[in-house]
Amino acid sequence: MGRPIKKKFFGSLNTPYQNHPTGGRTGVGGEAVASTVVVGSSGTNYSTGATLVFSAPNIAGGIRATGTPVLAFVYGGITGVTVANPGTGYTSTATVSVTTASGVAVAGTGTISQNTVYLTTSNIYIGMKIIGSGINAGATYVTAIGEGRVTVSAANAGAVSGSIQLLDVGTGLTVTTALSTTTQNAITFTSYLTTGSSQITGGDILKQESSRRYLVQNTQGQGQCILTATSLLIPGTMNILATDWNGSTYYVKKLTARKAVVVQSTVSTAFLVGNGVSTGWTLNGATGTVVSIAHTI
Repeated sequence: MGRPIKKKFFGSLNTPYQNHPTGGRTGVGGEAVASTVVVGSSGTNYSTGATLVFSAPNIAGGIRATGTPVLAFVYGGITGVTVANPGTGYTSTATVSVTTASGVAVAGTGTISQNTVYLTTSNIYIGMKIIGSGINAGATYVTAIGEGRVTVSAANAGAVSGSIQLLDVGTGLTVTTALSTTTQNAITFTSYLTTGSSQITGGDILKQESSRRYLVQNTQGQGQCILTATSLLIPGTMNILATDWNGSTYYVKKLTARKAVVVQSTVSTAFLVGNGVSTGWTLNGATGTVVSIAHTI
C-alpha cells in the first residue's frame, strides 16, 4: 500500500492510554468532560450520601465520566461538582443527574435527648431529614453521626415509641457541562465483524494493515475488516465516509497518508470529486477537492 495514515488518527491511541506500554488501548475519539461544571441551581436538602451520574459517552468503547457533589453546608444545596474522571468518547455535552441516598427506617427502640437521637443502624448520612415519633415536627436534619447516635439540627425530647425514618429529600440541582478540546481527532467508521451479529457505528481502529484492510474493535469485539463503498455491510467489511466542500458525501475505498480513493454516495448541489478518484483528505473542514474524513472532535 501507499504510506500508511498516522496512528494519531486512531482513536484507540487517545487518552487515557491505559496499559499503553504493553499494547493495551482504551482511548477513543471524541472528547472528555471539562473540569469546570457550572451549577445553574444548587437545589436544596441534599445529604452527603447524594451521588452524581454522568450520561454515557456517545462513542462505543468510551469511558463514562464520574464526579462528586460539593455541598454548601453539612446538608443543603450542591454548590459545585468535582470531576473525578473526565471520561472519553463524548461528542456532545454530558448530562448530570443526582441519585439521592436511600432512606433508612429505624424501629422505635431508642431515646431522644435534645439534639441527640440514640439509634443503631447503618447507611445514615449527614444531611438526611429525620422524621417520626418524638422528633421535632419542623425541618430536622442529621448534622453529625456518632457511635449509636446522630446529632440533629433541632432540639427534641422524649422516647422513640414508633418508627423513625431518615430520608435524603434533596431536589432541584441543575448543572451545565462542557467538553475539553484537547483530545486528538479520530477517524470514525461503521463495521461488521465476522464474529459479530450486526453492523456497528463507532469503535476504534487498532491497526491499518493495508490501504483497505484494518484491525478494528467495536462493541461486539475485534476483527479485520475491508473498506467497502456501501451502507449495507456484510461480515468482514467496514465503511468510512467523507464529505466535500459542497456537502456531498463519499465512501472511502482506499486510504493512505495523503490520499483517499472515494466513491460518490449522496449529492448536495454537485459532486466535487469523481467516482474512483484519488484526492486529498483532512480531518478539518473540506476545501476545494480535499475531502473531510468523518471523525470525532
